[in-house]
Amino acid sequence: MLRNYITIAIRNIQNSPVYSTINVIGLTIGIVSSLLLYLYVDFEKSYDSFHSNMENIYRVTTKANVQDTEFHVPLAPSLVGSTLKNEYGIIENFVRVTSRGEMLIAVDENYFYENDIMQTDSSFFEVFDFELLEGNKASCLSEPNTMVISKTLAEKWFPNVSAIGQSVKTDGEDTKIITAIMADPKINSSIRAHGLMSYGTNTPGQDSWGNMNDQIYLVLSEDSEASEILPIMGQMYDKYMAPIYDQFGASAEFFLQPLAEVHLYSNFDMDFGAEGDISYLYIFSAIGFFMLLIACINYMNLATARSVSRSKEVGIRKAMGSYKTQLMSQFVTESIVIAFISLGISLILTFFLIPHFNELTNLSIDQNFINLKMLMILFAVVLFVGLVGGSYPAFYLSRFKAAEVLKGKSQKSKGNESLRKVLVVAQFAISLGMVVSTWIVFDQLEFLRTKELGFNREQVITVALEGEKVREKLDVLSQKLLQNPNVESVGSGFGVPGTNTMSMSGIRVESADGLMIEKIFQNITVDNQYFSTLEIPIVEGRNFLPEIGNDTASSVMVNEEMVREMGWVNPIGKKFARFINDDLETQEFTVVGVVRDYHLISLQEPIAPLVVYNDINNGQMIVRLKADKLSSTMMEVEEIFKSVVTNRPFEYAFLDQGFQQQYVADEKRGEVFAIFSMLTIAIACLGLFGLASYTAETKRKEIGIRKVVGASVITIIIMMSKDFLKLIILSMIVAFPIAYYFMDQWLEDFAYAMEPSWTSFALSAVFTLVIAFATVLYHSLKSAVANPSSAIRDN
Repeated sequence: MLRNYITIAIRNIQNSPVYSTINVIGLTIGIVSSLLLYLYVDFEKSYDSFHSNMENIYRVTTKANVQDTEFHVPLAPSLVGSTLKNEYGIIENFVRVTSRGEMLIAVDENYFYENDIMQTDSSFFEVFDFELLEGNKASCLSEPNTMVISKTLAEKWFPNVSAIGQSVKTDGEDTKIITAIMADPKINSSIRAHGLMSYGTNTPGQDSWGNMNDQIYLVLSEDSEASEILPIMGQMYDKYMAPIYDQFGASAEFFLQPLAEVHLYSNFDMDFGAEGDISYLYIFSAIGFFMLLIACINYMNLATARSVSRSKEVGIRKAMGSYKTQLMSQFVTESIVIAFISLGISLILTFFLIPHFNELTNLSIDQNFINLKMLMILFAVVLFVGLVGGSYPAFYLSRFKAAEVLKGKSQKSKGNESLRKVLVVAQFAISLGMVVSTWIVFDQLEFLRTKELGFNREQVITVALEGEKVREKLDVLSQKLLQNPNVESVGSGFGVPGTNTMSMSGIRVESADGLMIEKIFQNITVDNQYFSTLEIPIVEGRNFLPEIGNDTASSVMVNEEMVREMGWVNPIGKKFARFINDDLETQEFTVVGVVRDYHLISLQEPIAPLVVYNDINNGQMIVRLKADKLSSTMMEVEEIFKSVVTNRPFEYAFLDQGFQQQYVADEKRGEVFAIFSMLTIAIACLGLFGLASYTAETKRKEIGIRKVVGASVITIIIMMSKDFLKLIILSMIVAFPIAYYFMDQWLEDFAYAMEPSWTSFALSAVFTLVIAFATVLYHSLKSAVANPSSAIRDN
């Protein structure tokens, strides 16, 4: 019986090539899109899954409160892990991991800037399953000044010799011995280290319970739960940290984050892990489902629309003794056959599209994606498409009464026509919602790119100054650069906008009523040319002055937000006291100036109160260039740098590119969203094309008669198009309020967001109407110019 159903289904598909092609194309687009989105979601969820002990690994996070200031970071005091293991005995193992940011590596006479170097404990390879290609996991990081590097770095630094036993200098000064080579980190790892340096001996402040510098991963035993560990961590806090925090009115609480959640559920400051966003996975999963649903709706629409042409077939089958269930099985089988044809084409297309999709999303999805789990999913997809797409047409067509059909009575029903209208509205409501959402996403990203940042980021380059010896040459370097007529100004700082190099620290500050209270504020260090180079105006007081010798030791500047935060009427002369050790000894500073608010980090965060200290020994040089002859000026700047700094490569970045880089992930997601939004419109328009074809076929006589009595081509086109366009306008009424609500929720995640503009909705409406009209225009025009006599003669 099944073989007979399949044979008949194939014949029916062959007999209706246009409708079958439309269905196959629509389903193929839907299945390919859903497959790619599923692979995207599955890859994002696979982060860190290659660690065999993943379910027992947790990262310590700390939520701290100082007065009314709260922050939550994935950091903890360095001693947390060793205390929990050695004193309390409640964990199996731990490891500390600290990102070193950009580092200068000297290999003999060659110098390299590397970004993925981290500092860690000897237990790193015990906790994590990173592959070691050469060396001993147990001992490679057990000694001070040892280092493990990736295969890529080994080939880059030592191209012709073995890297084991070789020495390098970090920051151009400290010697490290290479003890092991590890495989390059997987792209789906939240820790992407190409180099690991041993902690060895403690760094200054490392043994302080008051400092939070390390990411700490704990390994719990198989029979332990995080909920059992947290109370003991509270006891540890009370014993070691509370005496420090209580002195300046602060408190802190520890939390444990499962390793499986680090990538998708992290929303912390100062997190060096590759951060994803679980909300985007929900969005893309919904898009994949809706694209399949729209493709199924196409099938339902076209199948029910063609019910009249298939009514005689149903009548004859019923007259020959077919049961209703047999007819339903036949039509569902037909739907499943089309789904299988579409699936076969989809698998081939997906295989060839994956490399392009990887390039678009910056992922590394394997082209060999077929496995047992995938086969089960594909089988479920075919059943979903076949049953959802074919169930209603099967039920509807099998209800036809044989006697009435064979007498030539029409089996049309208002319910059938109403359903088709509802389905068209549903299709275009989903498509329109995605289109307008895409428009708003890109409008928001453009808003972020063009918003006033409080400083002039054009024609400014930043140059890293790695190592104390290089920083000591900053004054000479600045003077030589300023002799070049194409260099406008040179400054320096630890805290260049867009680089996230600011820090946060506890401090005592004078309140509006003269009391010294404890706060936690962002702070940076700059020289006296920093603000003029970035063209940030000083709105009150003065800048740091080199002729005033004690500015470095006793003066600070603040931003306008700090003045508002503290409620100061006259900020000049207000006092700060910075803690300089665990005994809470302080160094006193006086406010000498107020600068205009400007953005140090992404516009997703609001401008925070800022304390600015003065120093000439800074890690970032900023150079403002004149717009003319930029290329030749950069060559001259490089020559000057190399003449002063002879043992460092010249590497620079444009300041505006640094800010732009912060939105790359959102832009990539926006591009993915835009592509699949266009594909939903394409699927919906395919269905509309089929319906227009069917409508033109069923109204041939009506159109012929109208032409005979004088109807114009324009009149016929309007008559054929207006019903479809009415449905699309109705879908706008449905889609736009829903899209506005969800995009308004999305925009709330940004500290600075545009209001959803009516132009986004208007342009989306016009775009969709134009596409829809163009879709039905072909059949409308074809019907309008056809010879009416041939239509009227047809029986």
